[in-house]
Amino acid sequence: MDRRAFLATAAAVTAGCGQTDSATDSPSGDDGPATETQSNGGASTDTPTRTETATAAPASVAVTDVSAPSTIEIGTAGALSVTLENTGGQSGSFASTVEAKVGTGEWTTTDASVETSVGADETVTETVDLPPNHYVEPGSYRLANTEPVARTRFVARELSLGDRHLLPNGIALSFHDVEFGETYTYEGSDGEATADPVDGDKWAVGTVRAENQSDESARAPLVSDIGFFRGEEEYSFQHISDNRDRYRGGELEPGAVSEGDLPASVPVSAERADLRVEYSERLDAGQVTVYWTLGE
Repeated sequence: MDRRAFLATAAAVTAGCGQTDSATDSPSGDDGPATETQSNGGASTDTPTRTETATAAPASVAVTDVSAPSTIEIGTAGALSVTLENTGGQSGSFASTVEAKVGTGEWTTTDASVETSVGADETVTETVDLPPNHYVEPGSYRLANTEPVARTRFVARELSLGDRHLLPNGIALSFHDVEFGETYTYEGSDGEATADPVDGDKWAVGTVRAENQSDESARAPLVSDIGFFRGEEEYSFQHISDNRDRYRGGELEPGAVSEGDLPASVPVSAERADLRVEYSERLDAGQVTVYWTLGE
């Protein structure tokens, strides 16, 4: 064979061995979809990318506010408003006792409590009944181990004729049946007697009733602690030495009652609606003040 013809044939065979099948090449500049290809018996399948699910933050319930009326009458139940906020992503529960600081005392635990649940990212308000307080003095309330404090003041109690007020020692005190007149008739040592008011005034006569509802002996208020008032002006009990109808008060056994008249000399100009009857006494534990309005 001609040497030049042999070399040309060998070069052509070598060039053919270096080529790639054009059917398997991707077009220039086209990368195709971004999927993961898995070989499965010669067939290709696309597997989706896995997505992680976020876990909600745990419940976080806190007391954000507590409030009470600015004044509460002694011997009556008050109300404490408690606001709770849950800043977590899950529902949570809350339970706490109510603490009180009354007068100059220390914080003490009461029988009142708060127990509720608060939804995720929610705020709720609960109302709690506060136990009665017997004395005229300031008071403060809070939930145990929390910072917000509600402040109030316990004030004199206003009642209508015939209503009763329970004193700290178990004496139920009430005032009834006020009448006005130029003379006062009563049972004296020698039978029925009459008395005139002082200095041309008129009589105001009502009935005081004290009942010992406790299980032990207790002292009922004396007449020196009860009187008629018009504004700040007081018209005290008028003592008549032989008056057997008068209210006496003093020591009472369990279940015993002391009842009687409270006569007072008041100005002729004093109108019924202008007057009140007030019991006020400073006891060892604090001041007690209760008054009865007489109405029209």
